Amino acid sequence: MARAGIEQLPVGDSNHAFQARQDAAARMLANRHSPRRDFDGILRDAAAAAGVKLPRSPKTAAPNIFHRALMEPGARLLLGGTADVGMEDMLASWEQASPDHAEKIGCIRRVHRQAELAGTDLMAQSPMAEGMAGIVRTIESADDRELCAAVRNCTKASGALGVLMQRAVYEPEILARLMSDAMWDQWTRVGGIAPDGAVGAAAVAISTFQYLAMPEWAADLERYSAFIDELLTSCPQVSTSVASKDDPSH
Repeated sequence: MARAGIEQLPVGDSNHAFQARQDAAARMLANRHSPRRDFDGILRDAAAAAGVKLPRSPKTAAPNIFHRALMEPGARLLLGGTADVGMEDMLASWEQASPDHAEKIGCIRRVHRQAELAGTDLMAQSPMAEGMAGIVRTIESADDRELCAAVRNCTKASGALGVLMQRAVYEPEILARLMSDAMWDQWTRVGGIAPDGAVGAAAVAISTFQYLAMPEWAADLERYSAFIDELLTSCPQVSTSVASKDDPSH
């Protein structure tokens, strides 16, 4: 946000505050690169060349989460929460980014409409309901033990995943096992793979927020992390790499 010249989030439900957040979101996206290829597609093509057909996880809904159509409402959601992004706006963006998933998106639309008729706003129940303000509040309200555990578990999981993904370049069947789990979509390709630098730090920060705000998600991450550790143990070369990376003497 600092790069976009946003020093303080405009708050409130006035027209002025709403427009200020829309303008700020637009500045955040200025000159931002939106990948033309989806991450899953690149991996599947590479695996297919090696004779391995990769599965789709049970939760797959959109092939390219960084599609420009999704980045725009995502920026508005980050700044203003769900109050600034209606469900129809979000679903329309998903339809544009994922035209092959019309049936699944239509099902989501029906669920939200039925809930709305019953007087329930499912968007307001989202962990992202308050956007960045809610993320900051969640992290600040955690005690030292909770925060340290969340950061440690998320960092450890991302580090182990990164090493395993390097091995998967030569053994695509590892990808098949990783991608058959729902956490591939819920975590791996939306922040689990955390490169060095600011981008990686931001990915771990978002995972830490999810860990603190969503106990069921945290439990799934711990389960998936244990699964990753099992895969590392079953691959001696990877286990050696992890040991070397964690050893201060190296």
